[in-house]
Amino acid sequence: MAIEIWGGQCVHGESVVQGSKNAALPLIAAALLCGEQTMLTNCPQIHDVEVMLSLVEELGGSVLVEGHQVMIDSHTFDKTVICQDAVKELRASVLLMGACLAKFGEVTISYPGGCSIGKRPIDFHIYAFQKMGVEIVEEEDKMICRCIEPLHGADIVLPFPSVGATENVILAASLAEGETIIENAACEPEIVELCRFLKVAGAKIFGEGTRRIRIVGQKKLCGVPWTVCGDRIVFFTFAMLVAGCGGSLTLRSEDLFGEKEREIWHCLGGEETREKHYVRLEKKRPAKAISYVATGPYPAFPTDDQSLLLPVLAKANGVSTIEEKVFENRFRLIGQLHKMGANIDFVSNRARIIGVTKLHGANVVAWDLRSGAGLVVAAAMADGKTRIEQENLIERGYENLVSRVSEIGIRAKKCL
Repeated sequence: MAIEIWGGQCVHGESVVQGSKNAALPLIAAALLCGEQTMLTNCPQIHDVEVMLSLVEELGGSVLVEGHQVMIDSHTFDKTVICQDAVKELRASVLLMGACLAKFGEVTISYPGGCSIGKRPIDFHIYAFQKMGVEIVEEEDKMICRCIEPLHGADIVLPFPSVGATENVILAASLAEGETIIENAACEPEIVELCRFLKVAGAKIFGEGTRRIRIVGQKKLCGVPWTVCGDRIVFFTFAMLVAGCGGSLTLRSEDLFGEKEREIWHCLGGEETREKHYVRLEKKRPAKAISYVATGPYPAFPTDDQSLLLPVLAKANGVSTIEEKVFENRFRLIGQLHKMGANIDFVSNRARIIGVTKLHGANVVAWDLRSGAGLVVAAAMADGKTRIEQENLIERGYENLVSRVSEIGIRAKKCL
């Protein structure tokens, strides 16, 4: 499937920010640790969630989906072998390792997949689990993991503040014997969300949101109702549509700007007005170039937002520089933006963007989820029609994106 977008119009109206993909996936894994039913509300209806739930069922868990509500019953969770194609499709499937090891002390899992945005080894996960007493045998297409002795706490120093590794250790440590300390932990909002859920379920976790997290293992956790937080990347996507196209937009959402994202939004001419359940975004001034911005672990500028910012800077007045410090293949989007008239060059992990007066429609290809969303932003800004191939990659993280952008004044449709 593809998306066709006719650009050049200001955005207007109202939309809703979906539940967070990057929060929902670890919460689904965490539900397997709970001894009762877990009800997740505001769960996004996206492909990655569907895949993760299919893996829960593969492990014996019971799943009931009604709209944005997901009921997960772990009473029937009794399997530890996950070797289906879905694992190779979804990076977050690796989080099921922590759940299986915590409950049963073993797991066999195919190597996880996800978007092709660069090297994403799971060495940090393996290192951490080995510290907790797990013996891991790596075969050509899978890992066989077993606890020789009961899973136990450990002092773990992560070489890099990996979100996935931090989440996996938190999951495993919640039911492990003794105390686990994670140094150089990731502190993204989704980590905090996971820890808050687990604490309500009975886990003992301290320091979430900092680089040092302490977990005291418990005998059991209970099922709880939980509302998934809003998706900050989707929020930033809407902000970039306003910054790139002009106009104003009211979002039914909390204010999900991080400090760096807010600073960039203001540089691009945006202003926001906050109310209790709404945020109004408005383009007030022409976008200015940003001399330098680098991606990095939270609270730095998110790598997921970089592809959304690129097309807006492509029309900003002046010269901007982006340095990508997380994934080396994030700049695959640049080749597609060249087709639309952007003036961008890059060497290694640094891109130099010289603003042009206009972009034009073209036939382009989404190489991954975030580059696809970036192309939607670019297409909405461009003159004429843009056709974006591989629309299915965008559906991995965006719920009904074509309908959502159509509701705010962007002419768009799905097509073969």
